[in-house]
Amino acid sequence: MKKLLSYLTALTFICSMTACSGKKEIETSQPAEEITVSQTMYKEEHIDFPEDKRFVEGMTYIDGQGVRLIYTDSENCYKFADYDENMAVKSTAPLFTAEENILVNLDCASDGTMIALLTYIHSEHEIGTPEYFDDAEFSFELRKYAPDGSGEEIIPLPELADYYVPYEDIIHNLKLIDGKILLALSSGRLIMDMDGNILESLQESGYISYCEDSHGNIVAAADTGYCYMDSLSLDLPENMTEYGDYLRLNLNLGVSKGFGGFKLFFMFNSGVYGLTENNSLVEVFNYNNSLVSINDYRCLVYAGEGKFAGIGNDMEKSFLSLLTVRPDDYVMNRKDVTVGVIGDIYSDDQELSTYYNRKSDSFQVQLKAYGETDDFTAAVLTDDAPDCISYTGTYNMRRFNNLGAVMDMYELSAKYGGFKKENILDNVTEALEIDGGLYGISQKFQFNLAIGRSDIFPKGKMTWQEFKDIYNSTPEDMYFSNLSDMNTQEDVFRFLCANNLNAFIDFEKGECNFNSPEFAEMLEFTQTVRLMPEFDWQAFYDSHTEDEIVLFQQEDRNRVSNGESMIATGYANDIGSFIDLKHTYNFGDGEFTILNAPSDNPKSNITFGKLYSVVSNGKCPEGAWDYINYITSESFLTSYLQTERNFVTFKGAFEKINAQIRYYSENPSYVDEQGLTHYNYGAQKPITDEEYNMTMEYISNCTVSADYNEALYNIIMEEYTAFSAGDKTAEECAERIQNRVSIFLSENS
Repeated sequence: MKKLLSYLTALTFICSMTACSGKKEIETSQPAEEITVSQTMYKEEHIDFPEDKRFVEGMTYIDGQGVRLIYTDSENCYKFADYDENMAVKSTAPLFTAEENILVNLDCASDGTMIALLTYIHSEHEIGTPEYFDDAEFSFELRKYAPDGSGEEIIPLPELADYYVPYEDIIHNLKLIDGKILLALSSGRLIMDMDGNILESLQESGYISYCEDSHGNIVAAADTGYCYMDSLSLDLPENMTEYGDYLRLNLNLGVSKGFGGFKLFFMFNSGVYGLTENNSLVEVFNYNNSLVSINDYRCLVYAGEGKFAGIGNDMEKSFLSLLTVRPDDYVMNRKDVTVGVIGDIYSDDQELSTYYNRKSDSFQVQLKAYGETDDFTAAVLTDDAPDCISYTGTYNMRRFNNLGAVMDMYELSAKYGGFKKENILDNVTEALEIDGGLYGISQKFQFNLAIGRSDIFPKGKMTWQEFKDIYNSTPEDMYFSNLSDMNTQEDVFRFLCANNLNAFIDFEKGECNFNSPEFAEMLEFTQTVRLMPEFDWQAFYDSHTEDEIVLFQQEDRNRVSNGESMIATGYANDIGSFIDLKHTYNFGDGEFTILNAPSDNPKSNITFGKLYSVVSNGKCPEGAWDYINYITSESFLTSYLQTERNFVTFKGAFEKINAQIRYYSENPSYVDEQGLTHYNYGAQKPITDEEYNMTMEYISNCTVSADYNEALYNIIMEEYTAFSAGDKTAEECAERIQNRVSIFLSENS
């Protein structure tokens, strides 16, 4: 037989949806009646995976039993879970455990019979390295299992090496059909018997989906048409029955066995169509009308009368859905919810509203931009206020609360349900609450940090006097920071003051204390601080190789750990980046202290992302509250690309994301649910218990919202620039900042 040519450079795992293992005779004694479907709208509801699920391999519907899901756990054990009619897991069972050097493809027939194709990789190189597949040798075996997972048979497949070269070819499909095994590759197709003998092969790059209908007859489906076949064969009839001008098969989903009067179900781009006994196509399920994005799905199966089940990838994470048909008289009637955005509407805002609108059957979000904060507050005084408002800064949240423009979320929870105080991290509620009420919530938070040697900084939180005393006690040849960090007087001032406003402003009271001797002393400190000499980075880049530049930058970072410099600054938005400060600056355990800018407040700062509030005089507060609950739910926060790796504000999602990052930090390479290999996720090195506990302890003490306000920042930097240029004394600069900030606070409280 002719060897299948291989030409692609990736491998994917795509499990088939359904198949039949035996033939049935077609009953033709009575003419079949045409079927009409009055309702094609379905409700999408996410269903729980098995608790030990790591990656999803495939799903099928077993006659008379229900949906079966095949998956792997954290130990790479392949298992199957059977669901009841309500899509709740009723049982799970293991099949086998695969080592790292084994690739697996599986299929489950509609009677529950399961097969697995195992590819063994024999390489002298370490897994995960580029050389791993160089000169590697491969061997193959077939495993067969009874419907209950018992009776494992292992069959070597020596002939398969002549047709399939892993990682140079893609396996599109492995299917048990007509008592034979169909293997569809990117370069062709082949048929094996159940003993592993290759019966037929075809070198062809096109993709065909095969299935048995409800009578056991074999069907082959292509992009624009399908055909019935006498037996499983790679030779297709020249003429195929076309679906129609506007129907195109979605080849990621294909065709599956029919039920309930339909011989087959075709998963088209626009919806699911059933093939009647008279070979008419009838729409059963309309995606758009059901608010379902079929592009997110990679598997869709019949799951009982009026039901489909699907595996999808929403925001790069898998989900399991039950889709149930609406009542015949159901009409989609959603209330409009206006979400205001202060500033420009960015892609993140669009994404959130799109995801919500696809999931909600009660409300529909529309976005409205407010150029400035004042534009929103003006709208609140009219009958044109939005239902929800999105903005930055707890300073604005306090201002809106003083105006009576936003609602207490604890009261909303009591009235409509939804998240409660106990669902939120304790340090977050302490930072966000106003007089015991919660008037805004954020999805995530981060930290602007500094790091120094623990023998220089025994504690991370210091007053200005303590900070100054430490600086004065350091050697005269020790610089304040390194070349690539705080290397100008303005950088030092931003660290001490402009990015540390909470040390000088009481935002709750609307008061500030810039006119103090300590602040004037701080201003003068920035003019005499020991900084690294000026350095021409561009000339350096132009005259050195890339390796030399990388080495120099690491040596510059090492100045803090080796005692040449006092402080380096950093940014942390997840547990991995928090702990990476230690590795980036070459510290060992117990050798470093995470620092905050000087302040009399014993608590540390926390910086929130966008805040969301329900507007008091909006027309649909229940819709605004439902929207906020959706975008802060555990399932959303742990799957949304913008939050799935971040510190998030809700306990369940916070713990789940941290656990995932810790797992990936201990596994430098991993294969995701789409079969793609990723490297160096989460942290530079495995996160130890000591490092994790240190991070959690630090976070628990971060209870002061680090408010950034552009107007205040500009005022302070404008006056500092005049002082730095010699136009004002430190005392005059401090007095000017005090007066201008006081006026701003009184006018905008």
